[in-house]
Amino acid sequence: MGALFAPLSEARTCNAGIEGNQLLVKQMDIRLEILALEQLLLEPAARKNDRLLKQLLAEDFVEFGARGKSWTKAQVIAGLKSQTVSKRTIEDFKLRVLADGVALATYLCRHQSADGDESLSLRSSVWKTYEGDWRMVFHQGTGLSE
Repeated sequence: MGALFAPLSEARTCNAGIEGNQLLVKQMDIRLEILALEQLLLEPAARKNDRLLKQLLAEDFVEFGARGKSWTKAQVIAGLKSQTVSKRTIEDFKLRVLADGVALATYLCRHQSADGDESLSLRSSVWKTYEGDWRMVFHQGTGLSE
């Protein structure tokens, strides 16, 4: 005759499985949220919206560009105003949770300029939560030669 209750060791294993699944679901939610934020930041209208950029970039934000230059939050916001409109898409998006409230996003960015030229770059961003909202604290782009 089978036991009415599972042994305590099996119950602990079961609970660990549930907690592991909850963590996986939470990480998937974070992945989708940060992917949406990364996609938003590639939209031409968002790139010209100072208010939105100030919300999404942390105060101590820094970017390392594909050509080796670094920019502060203020420099990035000012520089995006003068950029020409172009199409950028994200491919091969991956997210790694580094700590509670800190995540690393990596992806391939396909950039098509207004004249039709296409370039590829590897991108990485570090995101951190501030009072429940995700903000980008670091971004780097590395150009790929085809």
